[in-house]
Amino acid sequence: MGYILGIDVGGTNTRLGLVSEKGELTEFVREATSQYNREGEAVGLFIGIIRRYIEEHATGKEIDAISVGFPSTVDKERRRVIETPNIVGLNNIPVVDTLEREFNVPVFLERDTCLILINDMEKNHIPGEGVAIGIYYGTGIGNAISIDGKIFTGKHGVSAELGHIPMRGVDGRCGCGNSSCAEIVACGRALEGIIKKHFAGSDISKVFVEHGDSEIIKRFVDDLAIPAATEINILDPDYIIIGGGLPNMEGFPREELERHIHRYARKPLPDEDLKFIYSKEGQESGVMGAAIHARKELLKREKGV
Repeated sequence: MGYILGIDVGGTNTRLGLVSEKGELTEFVREATSQYNREGEAVGLFIGIIRRYIEEHATGKEIDAISVGFPSTVDKERRRVIETPNIVGLNNIPVVDTLEREFNVPVFLERDTCLILINDMEKNHIPGEGVAIGIYYGTGIGNAISIDGKIFTGKHGVSAELGHIPMRGVDGRCGCGNSSCAEIVACGRALEGIIKKHFAGSDISKVFVEHGDSEIIKRFVDDLAIPAATEINILDPDYIIIGGGLPNMEGFPREELERHIHRYARKPLPDEDLKFIYSKEGQESGVMGAAIHARKELLKREKGV
């Protein structure tokens, strides 16, 4: 077999890499998403980036499939991107049909956080049986749910929007258009606002080291716990994976976050048996998850499942 071309689309960078059948990553590169973040031109420019990558890094190599993760809502069938808030021109796009027509190989589409969860489950040897959830605190709140080894998508394909559960007492307008969403107070964007208002001039990378004892930062960590505990109380998961840029920042109070989650979790269960795993998320996580996902889907096709 050949390689899977894994692509992880982010608001700032788009990451591409070739992953062998043995799971070895080669030719990993990052391209600025700004190259195709243009209304009316995004699809054509995105295709151009893929084509150039193949010409420069995959000449003479067999590509079995292309697998792409988008920071978007995608349809139930995983063929169309519905909405991409931070990249103009990537709304209501038939990604699978378009890329399969252009490159003549199978194409797989998924939400970016789902691919990161798939990779985290593989790296941490988490079995498919049971429920695993991934909560990724970055610019927003990324979320994915695996039930018995299958990503839970919901009726329309837009499940696991944990950052958009409403929280009473939260004021403001979310990027999704609603008000009172958890992301307004519980994500990296919210932390940037806190620093601007209360710790002007502070380096965000040092905020937990320098201001972790302040009441406003303690409240912020408490706010992070509320959506996590909400999902835990609903799903009673076997494994809770926590990742993203925030929990991996220097001085981030992981024990404090867990203490707040326990405080909000239903007693006595699931509170007494919560299993936390921290994702060592790297630049390549989405690309690797994309490849793992594509290999499994190709195997299903071979078996006629």
